[in-house]
Amino acid sequence: MPDLKSVVVFCGGSPNVPSVFIDEARKLGKLLAQNNIRLIYGAGGTGMMGALADGAGQDGGYLIGATIKSLYEIEKPYLAESKMAQVEVWDKMAERKISMTRQADAFCVMPGGFGTMDEFFEILTLRQLGINDKPIIIVNMNGFFDTLEKFLLELLGQGFIKPHQMKLMTFVRRIEDVIPQIRSELGQAKLSQRNV
Repeated sequence: MPDLKSVVVFCGGSPNVPSVFIDEARKLGKLLAQNNIRLIYGAGGTGMMGALADGAGQDGGYLIGATIKSLYEIEKPYLAESKMAQVEVWDKMAERKISMTRQADAFCVMPGGFGTMDEFFEILTLRQLGINDKPIIIVNMNGFFDTLEKFLLELLGQGFIKPHQMKLMTFVRRIEDVIPQIRSELGQAKLSQRNV
């Protein structure tokens, strides 16, 4: 089984979202903890981000909350009830992203706003450039990312991206599919390295 120690999860912190998103975020946190996978996230305590941390913390998971000084002063990092937790406070958003990317074995993108979309497109671009080759899993719960999928196909159809670049990320519909999909992709990457 491929070594999977840490997953960075990008998701929204707004509390004003459908409860199904909150519930699914909590479920992912629990699944990560139950599989001894460290959760790296944006350190927020509301919305999906807070539920994600709660789910992981309640099941004894290890959490790393990564934030920046300007946000730290407004809202203190939230690490749920986990005894295994740490906070990283960075001066700049770019430093925070570099740290999260270095520590991750994979990325999971859940519904979110501008911050989530910024993080997603940055890691997607890094993978396109070969700077990082870690799995990117997008959880298209309740069809949230249907429009994104259509947009990416439009970019492909208009020639702005190439067919193989559509394989830089994987869409799944269920939280339960996230960890198996990551392990599958890590296993394929390991096999490819052996065959080189």
